[in-house]
Amino acid sequence: MLPDRAAMDDVLRSPVPFALWTVGDQCLLHHWLDHAVNLGMEKVQVFTADRPAAVRGLLQESTLWPLEIEFRSIPRDEDAPATAITVDWLPWEENPPAARSGWEMLDRAAAMEKLWLDRLLESEDYDLLSIGASCSIHPEAELVPPYFIGDHVSIGPGCRIGPYAVIGEGSVVCGANVVAHSHLSARSFLGPVTALEHCRLENGVLLSLKNRTRLDEVEPHLVSSTVRRESPVPWRERFDALRIYLKMRGTEAPQGEFQTFNGLTLPGDPARGGLRNRVGWLPLVWQGKLRLYGVLPRTNEQLEALDPDWRGTLRHAPAGVFSYADCLGCHSPDDPEEALHAAYQASLPPDSLAGQIHAYVRNLSFQNLNRSPE
Repeated sequence: MLPDRAAMDDVLRSPVPFALWTVGDQCLLHHWLDHAVNLGMEKVQVFTADRPAAVRGLLQESTLWPLEIEFRSIPRDEDAPATAITVDWLPWEENPPAARSGWEMLDRAAAMEKLWLDRLLESEDYDLLSIGASCSIHPEAELVPPYFIGDHVSIGPGCRIGPYAVIGEGSVVCGANVVAHSHLSARSFLGPVTALEHCRLENGVLLSLKNRTRLDEVEPHLVSSTVRRESPVPWRERFDALRIYLKMRGTEAPQGEFQTFNGLTLPGDPARGGLRNRVGWLPLVWQGKLRLYGVLPRTNEQLEALDPDWRGTLRHAPAGVFSYADCLGCHSPDDPEEALHAAYQASLPPDSLAGQIHAYVRNLSFQNLNRSPE
């Protein structure tokens, strides 16, 4: 059972569940699949209430393990079988206390990585396993075991890597750096004469576990990511939103505004929730702040009014101007039937129903919106 720690993750704010965080050379869940193979198991069942689409996608790509993997999305952790093992620790650890805060989650990840590096150091093939393929390591760089360096990593002169350092695949460490008791995610960039100790660099965000500090905007010549950050709203949806907005010219603009549970301010009345609200939401799609197709946005009160089984699922689902529930005539989060359709949509990969919603919007008669209560 992959525990739901999403509400607790207020520091790293990872897009994936804790069990999908990288520990050493792979994510925590993959360590457990290795363990299952080592025990001679033929089948595993995976249960999660936290972002099931992300877990399902990972498992579909996990074809290296000779296992039959059965995945089940559950409403909450308590609905997993009593015999299910909670995957928030390494298989060879004694089960430690669960983390209670975002910083403790990061501490747990660092502690697991330390144990993994110690285990790697004991291997007879440590020299072969600790450095990946196609790496460029300057002869004046000092490597202090234990460490793990992924594939295609570049390390400049005068660097000291280790002890207890993990450098993710495709990263660049320029020169005269110190990386100790720290984790650099894949494709990280570390500028020259920069020291990281007891830190985590994740997609350009620097977190100091020692000082309990998160730095989102560091000078890019010091720390950053080599991966270009894609907008959560594709340009195709932005242009579609612009076309729909032009078709809706003359539609009465919504009055007032409200705030969603995740802090987004939208025009309109959340209790009304009808299609006439949407004319004011479309510009936010063009700005990259809201998807065109997703579950309907909710206030915190509307989210808390839901059954706990659905609340956790919808908390992580991308919100959009038009939803699958709209296709079925449910245009407000206050409609009891809407939550059922929203939970179904949230259980699927984000764009699974986009074609069906797009067809609904294409056939929608915007001219009638001013005459309709919805």
